[in-house]
Amino acid sequence: MITVGLICDRVRWDEKALIRAVEKRGAKPIIIDQKSIFLDLTGNLDNVPEVDVYLQRSVSTIKGLYISKLLEEKGHIVINSFEASRICADKVLTTLALAREGIPTPHTLIAFDVDSALRALEKLGYPAVIKPTLGSWGRLVAPLKDPQTARAILEDRVFMGALYQTFYLQEYVEKEMNRDIRSFVVGDRVVAAIYRVAAEGELRTNTALGGRAEPCPVTAEIEELSLRAAKAVGGDGVYGIDILAGPNGMMVNEVNHTVEFHTTVPVTGIDIPGMIIDYVLERVK
Repeated sequence: MITVGLICDRVRWDEKALIRAVEKRGAKPIIIDQKSIFLDLTGNLDNVPEVDVYLQRSVSTIKGLYISKLLEEKGHIVINSFEASRICADKVLTTLALAREGIPTPHTLIAFDVDSALRALEKLGYPAVIKPTLGSWGRLVAPLKDPQTARAILEDRVFMGALYQTFYLQEYVEKEMNRDIRSFVVGDRVVAAIYRVAAEGELRTNTALGGRAEPCPVTAEIEELSLRAAKAVGGDGVYGIDILAGPNGMMVNEVNHTVEFHTTVPVTGIDIPGMIIDYVLERVK
């Protein structure tokens, strides 16, 4: 019997659906609670259950990266791979990967000082958007409407600590109908997509911030962009691709390596967890 280890710090709706999918296919799910383990960097990983394949589902980006790297160093299969996850986790590395492959993405600058960031914003133009280089669920994403507002937010970030002193500055893209697209790549297929419609008066479309999910057809353009983006960050894995549709056409905004689907499954009726586990089991074979 094939064993599938789900590395997680919370067993959410998504993980429960994955567990059911593993059991339905005659494999054995093993929950690996990252809070309960410790890892030997110089010896064997005796404290981690050994399984045929590990599925990384940690909410904590840094903890998940460390665990994936250690497991891979010991010769285990981890989905997604450490390298792909490392690129997706860092918005700077993601943007570089997309740009290198010629994939349309918003114009983005980084700066490391308030004054140089303000000069960068003059070049970029207002309004603009500032994002943390590490982070998810739309947290600390803020609009920069003018130089005075920008200076106040930049100075605030300085006092938040070193992690927030790399200023990731992006052009503001006027989204059609105040919505973006989240597509789901599993292996070499785009299996589903949704529109994420922002709440009234909100810039961010994240469903965690009140955004609403609606079914989105997987067009040829969405499929092509999604597969190219997945390949750019590492390919052969499970990804959520965030796509903006603006005045200049579609562009990839971000690539997510630990994608959630608890909103998408009810809206689309597509068995995303089942497709993920089919892919995971195929990787073992």
